[in-house]
Parts: sequence; C-alpha cells; structure tokens
Amino acid sequence: MDKRNLNIMHLAALLILSWLALAANAQAAAAGDDIERIFSVEPAGTLYIESDSGAIEVSTWDRDEVRVRVRNTNNFEIEVEQEGNDITVYADSQRGFFRRGNNSIRFSADVPRNFNVNLDTGGGAISVASISGDVVADTSGGPIDIGDVDGGDVEADTSGGAITIGNVNGSVAADTSGGRIRIGDVSGDVEADTSGGSINIGNVGGDILADTSGGSIEVGTSGGEMELDTSGGTIRAGFADGPVLADTSGGNIYLDGSAVRVEADTSGGNVEIQRSGGAVYAGSSGGNIVIRQAVGPIIADTAGGRIDAELAGYTDDRDATVELETAGGDVVVRIPANHQASVLADLEVTRRGRGDYRIVSDFDLDIGEDNNGNIHARGDINGGGDIIYLETTNSDISILATGN
Repeated sequence: MDKRNLNIMHLAALLILSWLALAANAQAAAAGDDIERIFSVEPAGTLYIESDSGAIEVSTWDRDEVRVRVRNTNNFEIEVEQEGNDITVYADSQRGFFRRGNNSIRFSADVPRNFNVNLDTGGGAISVASISGDVVADTSGGPIDIGDVDGGDVEADTSGGAITIGNVNGSVAADTSGGRIRIGDVSGDVEADTSGGSINIGNVGGDILADTSGGSIEVGTSGGEMELDTSGGTIRAGFADGPVLADTSGGNIYLDGSAVRVEADTSGGNVEIQRSGGAVYAGSSGGNIVIRQAVGPIIADTAGGRIDAELAGYTDDRDATVELETAGGDVVVRIPANHQASVLADLEVTRRGRGDYRIVSDFDLDIGEDNNGNIHARGDINGGGDIIYLETTNSDISILATGN
C-alpha cells in the first residue's frame, strides 16, 4: 500500500475518533443538564408527567408549590410548563446514530398534600407518597407503590410489576400483567386484576372484583358484592352485604358469607361458608363442603368429600330446599326442629369394606334397605314441605334437628 493511501486511512481514523469523542462529550454534557423548577400553585391542581421511560417519584410537603426535578436528561427533549394550577412535564427520547436511548432518566416531584397526580412512563417504577387527590399511575415495566389516598380515586396499571396501594377514601382500579396486588381499606369500589400473582385487599365499602390467573385471593368485608376468581390459589373473604361469587381451579374457599347469596366453586379443594341470608350454591371436584347458618335454599355437590350443611332458623315464607350430593363421603344436614320438609335420602352401597353404612335421623322417617343393599329414607317432617334430597355412596347420612 502506497504512502498516499496510508495517509488517507490515518486521516479517516482520526476523523472517526474525533466524531466519537465529540458525541461522548455531548452526551456527558447533556447528562449534566439536570432540570429543577419550582411553581406556585393552589391546592387541588394536577401534576402531569409523561415520558418514554424513567422512574417517577412523587412526595408531598406543606407548601403551595410544586417542585419538579428531572435527572439524567441526555438524549431527551424535556418540556416543563404551568397552566393555572396544573404542571405538565413531557419527556421525549431523541434517538440517533450515536444516541441509544436512555433508561436512566428519573423524575421526582414535591406537591402540596391536596393535589392530583397523573403519571405515565414507558418503563420504570412509580412511587407516590400519601396524598389527598386522584392518582393515576401507568408504567409499561415496573412496580407501582402508592401510599394512603384521602378523597380521591386511584388507577394503577403496569405491564410488569407488583402494585401496592394504602388505604383509599375513594375507589381503586389496579391491573398488572405480572405481579402481586396489595390494597388497604377502601371506601368505594375495588377492581384488581393480575395475570400472575396473589391479591390481598382490606375492608371495602363498595363492590370487590378480584381476578388472578395464578395466585391466592384474600379480601376483608364488603359493603357491596364480591366477585373473586383465581385459576390457581385459595380464596378467603370476609362478610359481604351483597352477593358473593368465588371460583378457583386449584385451592380451598373460605367465606364468612353474605347477606344475600353465596356461590362458591372449586376444582381442587374444600369449601367453607359461615352464613348466608339467602341461597347457597357450593361445588367441589375433590373436597369437603361445610355450610353454616344458611337461610336457603342450599345446593351442594362434591365428587369426593364430605358435606355438612345447616339451615338457619325456619320461617314458612321462604324456599328452604336442600340438595346435598357426594360420590364418596358422609352427608350431614342440620335443620330446625320445626322445619316443614319432605325427605328423600339415598345411600348407595357398592362395597362393605368399612362395615355397615347407615342413615340416622332425629325425625320420624321410614328408613329401609332395598334388594340391592342400598339404603333409603323417606318421610314428611312437621306435615311436609320443602324437599330435602340427600345422596351419597358407601358413607353415612345424618339428618339432625337443631333449636330444640
């Protein structure tokens, strides 16, 4: 290679190195261009932050001011402005040949305690201290942590992280595609949805809707209705003034009950319901069912467990039908001594391995065995009335009187 070509290559290398140095220096200088602004505001304004990426942290203080800080601003175009009592921060990433995008940008703000926040980031954690106002928090990749919220609603949405929210004097909507959800006591309604984590909610004044594809659900009391659904975990819930619907594909269900109605179904666990002011429908594919103090009707079915159900105090102005069916477990029904009912109980016997199976009753019923060794009980209690149908195989049936 001749001397002229070597000189050209040497010059080209120097130019490239100089270009890289200038780009690096520009990035370093831009990284130092942090922003801090302070605005005078009245309470109940709104802080808006919208960015392509970056963590956001909001604190409160006892000043009628909003202080905004933006760190690591290289490769971002930043706009910060005020309109009335609203403050808007907008950050748009500027990508080029030597600009790779910056995920280290960070936002922090101090706002009055009575203020609203609306936060949206394309990737980063969001943290909001206890505040009085509406809170909206949306991130495409990070956890959300919100303190107590007084006098405002909360909306929290993340595509990849846990959500934690304190006590809220308002309503809450929380949604994550990959993390647990924890919410304190809430005066309004709660909607919580996760595709991969547990849900824990305190006492709620309104309705509760909780859905997870992979975790347990635990909620306190509710002043409205409850709808609880999980594809893989246990459900526990306090008492609800409205109807309760609980469904799990892989766990137990424990419910304090409802003033109206309870529906509970599990494909792999036990069901326990403490009381209901109306109907109870309970099902399990492989567990025991226990129902206490239900006004009725009571319908319960399990493919492999014991059923023990109790009717509450009897009045003749309601439907108190009872249907209890299991393919392999004892059946116990507890009914008031003055209940007017007609009993049909069938005990199928296919083996004698455990000894003699029995139907026992505190009431005067016709109990006998057919030619195949199956045992049946028939009869009217207090003149007859609501149907009480009981069925099991190779187990015992007990019909017990309460309130004597």
